[in-house]
Order: sequence, then C-alpha cells, then structure tokens
Amino acid sequence: MPLLNANQAERAVPNARDIADGATAIASRSRRQWLKGMTLATGSLLIPISASWVASPEARAATGESAGESAGEPGDHLIEINDWIRIDADGTTVLGLSQCEVGQGVYTGLPQVLADELDADWRRVRVEFVTARDAYRTAAANEALQQFVGASMSVTLFYERLRIAGAQAREALVSVAAQRLGVRTTNCITREGRVIHPQSGRSLGYGELAADAAKLPLNPHPHLKTTAAHALIGKPMQRLDTPSKVDGSAVFGIDVNVPGMLIGAVRMAPTSGGTPLSVKNRDDIKARKGVHDVVIAKDAIIVVADDYWRAKQACDALDVEWKAGAAADSATILAERRAALTHGKPGIATDIGDAPGIIAAGGKVVTGEYHTPYIVHATMEPVNATVHVRKDRGEIEVWGPIQGQDKVRWALGGIFKLPPEKVTVHTTFLGGSFGRKYVPDFVIHAAVASAAVGRPVKVIRSREDDTRHGFYRPCASGRFQAVLGDDGLPRAMQLRVAGQSLYNVIKKENYEKVGYDETMLDGLYDLAYAVPNLRVEGVDVPQPNIPVSFMRSVGSTSSVFFLESFIDEMAEAAGIDPIVYRKRLLKHDALASAVIDTTVKAAGWQAPAKPGVHRGFGYCTYTGRGAAFSTYVAVAVEMRVVNDHFKIERVVCGVDCGRAINPNLIRANIEGGIGFALTNTFKSQITFANGGVEQSNFGDYPLLYLVEMPKIETVIVPSDRPPQGCGEVSLPPMAPAVAQAIRRATGVRPRAMPLPQTVAEARALAGGVAADAKGRA
Repeated sequence: MPLLNANQAERAVPNARDIADGATAIASRSRRQWLKGMTLATGSLLIPISASWVASPEARAATGESAGESAGEPGDHLIEINDWIRIDADGTTVLGLSQCEVGQGVYTGLPQVLADELDADWRRVRVEFVTARDAYRTAAANEALQQFVGASMSVTLFYERLRIAGAQAREALVSVAAQRLGVRTTNCITREGRVIHPQSGRSLGYGELAADAAKLPLNPHPHLKTTAAHALIGKPMQRLDTPSKVDGSAVFGIDVNVPGMLIGAVRMAPTSGGTPLSVKNRDDIKARKGVHDVVIAKDAIIVVADDYWRAKQACDALDVEWKAGAAADSATILAERRAALTHGKPGIATDIGDAPGIIAAGGKVVTGEYHTPYIVHATMEPVNATVHVRKDRGEIEVWGPIQGQDKVRWALGGIFKLPPEKVTVHTTFLGGSFGRKYVPDFVIHAAVASAAVGRPVKVIRSREDDTRHGFYRPCASGRFQAVLGDDGLPRAMQLRVAGQSLYNVIKKENYEKVGYDETMLDGLYDLAYAVPNLRVEGVDVPQPNIPVSFMRSVGSTSSVFFLESFIDEMAEAAGIDPIVYRKRLLKHDALASAVIDTTVKAAGWQAPAKPGVHRGFGYCTYTGRGAAFSTYVAVAVEMRVVNDHFKIERVVCGVDCGRAINPNLIRANIEGGIGFALTNTFKSQITFANGGVEQSNFGDYPLLYLVEMPKIETVIVPSDRPPQGCGEVSLPPMAPAVAQAIRRATGVRPRAMPLPQTVAEARALAGGVAADAKGRA
C-alpha cells in the first residue's frame, strides 16, 4: 500500500486550483513505456491468480486503444443480467464497480462480495467502472442521493446491495439451467461460473445461460449464502488492480488521451480568493506557436495548447492583473479562534446534566487548550480532467479521476444549462484523493476551456497552484475542561471547538437547524466515554476566502487529538495509568474494551517498556457519517529518541471493523492511514501570509519518508457485525498517542500540531507555552 493511500454535495464549488507540471506527464508516459518494455523482455512482472485489470470501453476510448487491443477481452456479446453483472458467451464475467478506486481496495473488495454470491469463476472475472444509474447512488448524511466515494462508507453501504445483486443473478442462471436440464432448481448447485446437477454430473456454464437469464424478472428477495458457504468473502485475495499498476497499463486521469484533444495549463491568483481582471499580453500569448487560446475563467487563466509544455510555458509568461483576495494571515486566524473559545457564541451539540455549573463550582479542575492547522490533500496524482463540451449536441463528456460523479453532473449541468443526464462521466483510477477530487473545480476549468475552443481539453494543474489554491482541511482550536471526582474520573466535561466550518461543501441549512457543524465535533458530540455531565459546543469562525473541504478523517484528526490528549491529561492529574483510565470510562462498551485489551496484549505491554522506549496510546470509536457504521480502533505507539529526533519505531493497531471482507485490504488501509497520520502529526501545515499560502510543493510541505515509517502490526478483531468502514479510522488516535510518548520522553506535553520532531523543539515549545501563559495572565 502506498504511504498516501486513498482516500465528499449539491452545489458546484467554482473556485478552481491547479497541480502537476509537464515533467510529471512526461515521466508518467515514460514510465509506462519502460514498464511495457520490461514486460515484453521478462514475460510478466506479476502473474496474478485472478484476471488482471482490463480497461473498460470508456477507458480504452480515453487512451485511444481499440476494442481488440486488450488482451483477454471477451467478445462483443456481453449480456447484462442486472445493474452490476454482465456475462460473455465464453463465461467471462464483468462486474461493475460504482465506487472509484483511490487506493482503498474497493476494486477488489466489492467485486469479491458480488462474485461470491454469484459463484463466479474468480479467475475469469474482470472489473469495469460503472456510473449514472440509481443502483450506484447512496446518501451521505444530510446530502442528496448521489454517486460518490467518501467517509469510508463504500463497503458498509454496498455490502448487502451487492450480495443481493449476485444472488439475484445466480438464481436466474440456475432457473434457466434447471429448465434446460429438465431438473428442479433445488437439485442444482453453482460453483465457479457453472450450474451443476450433481446427480447426473451434467453442468452448464454461465456464458451458455446468460442470454435467457437476462430475460427473467429478478427476485427482490433472493436467498443469500450463509457465512459458512462463502468462498471469497473473508479471504485475503490478491488485489485485482496491482498487475496493471505495476506494468503501467492502469489508466489514471492524467493518462487520458481522446481524439482531437488539446492540453490546458492553469494560472491562479497570488492570493487566496483572488480573481483575474485582465491579461495584458493576451494577444502575444495567443500568437505563440502551438497555443490555441487564453481562456479567462472566474478564478483563473487557462492557456490551451497542443501539449502541456507549451501551455505551461505560455501560462508562466502571462501578464495578469489580479483582484486580490482578503485572506487573513495565520497569526490573525489563530487569534480569532482563541477569542472564539472564550467569547464566541457556540452551537450546542450535546448538553447532558449541568457541566458548566459543576465546573464553575470548582474542585479538581483540569483544563487543556489544543490547536491544529490547515492542511492540504497533496495527492500524488495532480488534479486533472479531460472534458469535451459538445454545444451542437447539447452534451458534455468527462474523463478523469472523479470522486463525485454526480457532483460533476450537477456542476456542469448548472453552468451550461443542461440536465445532469446530458453530462457523461467516465471514471479512471485516482492517484490519491483523500477527498480532494470530490470537489469539481478542476473539472469546471477543463469544461470552460473546452467550451472556448470547441474541442476536448485536458487541464492539468501545477502542484504549486494546487497547494496554494487547494480545499483545505480546516484548522481548529479546542478548550476542554473537566472536574474530577474522588475516583479520578470526570464528573463533568465541557468541550468547546472553534474553527472554520465546512459549510461551503455541506448543506448549511441542514446544520443551521441544529446550530453546529457536526464534522467539527466528530467523536465529541457522540462521545464514547461515559461522563455524567457533558456539554459539547462548536463555534464557527468564518474565513470567506479560504476554501475548505473534506479530508481523510475530516474533523476527527483535530477533535480526537484534542479529546485523547485531554484524556491523558486527566489520567495524569488523577494518577491513574492512561489505559486503565480509558477502560474505566469505557466499561459500558464491551467491543471498545476488547479492542483495547487486544491491542495491549499484541503490543506486549503487560511488561514494562524496554530501556529508551517511550510509549503512547490512543483510542477512537470512529462513527461514520449519519451513524452509517461504528469502527473501534486503538493504537499502541513505541518511540525512541535518536540523535535528538523522535523516531516512531513500532505501532500496533487493533481494529474491530465488523466482518472482514478481505483482511489484506484492511491491513493496507490501516498501514496507509498510519503513514498519512504521521505525516500530519509531525510535518503538515498550511500557513497564510500577505493574503496567500506560503507553501508551494513538497519542499516546504514535506511528506513522511519511507525511512521514517515504523513497523506496523495490525490486529483484526474477529466480529460477526456487518462490515464497517476502515479507510480513515487509524488516523485520529495516532497524533495523541505520539504526543503522550513525547510527554514521557521529555516531560513536555505538546498541544498543537504539527508536533515537535526533536527534543530541542519540545523544550523550546515548553518555554514558549510558559511565556504565553504568563503573558495572558
């Protein structure tokens, strides 16, 4: 699993941003040519057990590949059994995948579910991205029914749906086979793409039966297999997309190549929220060789040319007059959040008992103030899209790494006054997203450019522009207070979080009814810990020119850092071991206790730590949006100080995410999430100065290096619950666990992310905190 693995709305967000350079596109193509050469020389880099990925018709069109060029492709007579299953006469089974593959493994996991209930021959299965049908749509919390990927809900929401689809097709195939064989359906069994009559030894392949099966009505309540009968669900199957990603044949958005296509490069404003007023040298740029047009969009300039290099060079040469945005600087934003913690008018999410009154009455009061910065998605694949606006037909066609297909349809349909069904979206693989490619701003840029030149246009953004004009995970600040009882446990807690809400991508009116943005209070308003008096509050601190959006784990990366750090502070004040403290607060929840016990045992923490090893622990009950699922996760972190630097050596993660469809995919998601979390914990922050973002690329927005990646041991707790989400769950508890390890190593408790990376930084931080406290006093 890559270090950054994958991993959200009704209104278009027409604020565009840009990422990637010409070298990226050139390197991508060169890599594929090299890999294909290696494949010819060695026969194969990988020989998969199951069928390797074969491009869908949409992807073949996007790459200019003809129908006959895909090795192993079935013929032209695929029979559609239902929305998810097509079968060729030769028995090849094509399984539809409505969820985009961003690295989380749905390209394998969801077809496993479908193929198991169908009893398909896994060796003859191939997967195609499908779109634009109601069967592929789901409803996120408070959002309209739509096709999208996000919030770790794919498996939870599609598990039963796909089982039913597979069972429906299986029953139809059995019905046709029984009639042809002259036997009862109850005397037939299915196995590996065949219907078998054991008594006579006769059998028929699915390919022979598909045409007649497709004419039968589907049973809305088919008989589903028992758990014991599953042959694929629960098995650690190899990923279907791995071979194509190794040999270079996988089609990502940046690989798309349609006939007559031009390339667009984007120039964004130097400040957040800036807009173009004029291009002073527009005619000169348009006169350049290979340049077709200079398109002025609402928030950017797009140069359209024959290739990316010409477009990017021309873009860099633009002389643009900009209207500056009014974004504040980071110091001002932090001051506003701190003021809101004291004086802001909060929305009250939870109010049990009389927490404010009990805290005001005094006693053993514990207080903690915590902060997290803005961070950006920083996907490996640049945001890009290819769009053909066909004005003469009243149609639009889109190719690319799209995380929200219906979001794109709504956005382009609204801009070009077309019904959404006139916008066709072809999904490619996504080279990372974490929520970024749900916002359709980059697709809008490509559409505007295509409409201007009358041809399909692929727009690729530079990484610098995407970093400086991204859609950021909001910053946040928290002030937590508690009064401890005689047993050391909290009698009352008051938790207030202040930050910029996600109202630009969620339906604000739904949250105004309750008075708070639930994403800001993830893990707090539905607190897992038992506290008899509890108030949870959220304060919106608007920043009109800073676009924000969903990012992997959304608000939990801030709120759980605040909460778990505060749990450690209360445990320390009570003189109780922090793991024992958590278990006492979770004694009402057997599943939570089991995950904690499993993690501690797997980490070997019954014995004292080895000399020089500093431990930290974190826990999270991760609840999906709209209470779609509940996943229990704990992390045990072991850290050493090496040449004054903090080095995370080992992480043990226990997780109960319901029934495991594919344990390999769960481990990959947990491991990738921990790597992502450690990047955020130690390195990630977006800062503003002079109205703009200071960071631009990986040089000043660094990622975790491979050498910094710890040994990770994932323990999957057996469960008979339905499958729950696991793509984001390992992120939230990591930062507080690391903070606790730093506390034990240095005596300093860091309360702001990114955390210090060295002992010297931690001690300097302690001095700064003391001076800040003295100044405020």
